[in-house]
Amino acid sequence: MIANFFCSINFMSLITTTSAYTIDAFGSPHGAAGFAASVIVVGALTSRLFLVRYSLAVGYKQMLTIGLIVITASTFAYFLAGNFLVFCLIRFVNGLAFGVCANTTITFVSSIIPRSRSGEGVGYFSMSQIIGTAVGPYFAIQMLHNGGFADVFLFAAITPAVSLPLMLFLKNPKYIEAETPEEQDRKFFDKIIERKVLPISAICFLVYFSYSSVLSFVAVFAAEIGFERTASYLFVVYAVALVATRPFVSKLFDRRGPSIILYPGIAALAAGLLLLSQTTTELALIAAGALFGVGLGAVQAGTLALVVGLVPRNRLAVANSTYYISLDSATSIGPGITGLIIASMGFQNMYLLMFVLMACGIPLYRLMSGRIKSNLIKEID
Repeated sequence: MIANFFCSINFMSLITTTSAYTIDAFGSPHGAAGFAASVIVVGALTSRLFLVRYSLAVGYKQMLTIGLIVITASTFAYFLAGNFLVFCLIRFVNGLAFGVCANTTITFVSSIIPRSRSGEGVGYFSMSQIIGTAVGPYFAIQMLHNGGFADVFLFAAITPAVSLPLMLFLKNPKYIEAETPEEQDRKFFDKIIERKVLPISAICFLVYFSYSSVLSFVAVFAAEIGFERTASYLFVVYAVALVATRPFVSKLFDRRGPSIILYPGIAALAAGLLLLSQTTTELALIAAGALFGVGLGAVQAGTLALVVGLVPRNRLAVANSTYYISLDSATSIGPGITGLIIASMGFQNMYLLMFVLMACGIPLYRLMSGRIKSNLIKEID
């Protein structure tokens, strides 16, 4: 949990300030700034496609240690970026390491959680990531205004390094089944993608594509409407709302199933985007943060727990990778596209468009829920 927490701080403190940094340091337009923000996610996506399937053979502890070393070194390398292309290359390597760390931690934890308590177990674990997604942007934006980008980069580099000594105390699970001959004979596609997870991954793609507009541009948007410092508090309220509701949401999943939390979760996210598109006061900006916390907490807890229940334990690394590939794809494509939308329509119209897109997640889940639940029941039985 600690490693996951610090990696989340690293990722979020960088992704929420990268757009502003590239605009300031390299004179990048909004579209290019969005691309620079999303390159780290492209790196994470690449690692999930080609690296994480080796985690069982190499060992979770070893994979996580390598990932932490590379993510620390690549963040320090930000200081060496002399132009936009070099900066994007460093961001890509940073993303490779983050993908390894994120997938390894969730796979390690989900492999030791009883299936009957998957919602509660995954929910509590993912709170470390959620708190990191609030702490990272809050301190990054505060440092940006009180110091500068160099302070942000130093802060982001130190956080994953703190986790490295803890790897000495980590032990690999002993009872995870090794890859069977049947697994080895799978086609390449099935070695890197778990088909049973694809329906829930499609829903997550839509949700996180829409939400990526908040991660990448809310700080720039808040500055444009005169609430520059308020943007950091949005993420604090987001975290408080999520932590306050997470225990209830996770237990509700285990008792009542996924629909009872996923429908309201998607609706809350859509409402937050709608509120953001109409924001004229600091209170509205903060209220949007609360809606994002409630909504994303429910969606993340529900979908991650579904992934754990859909596959046997020796397929968890691939299943989690498939799930995060959808997230990475959404958050890598999202900033670039929303940056182009901002250039042609402005921030508020962009957020209104993202509200419509997010709302489409409700009928999409309704359409796919039968298939998701049937696979879940078969796997548990």
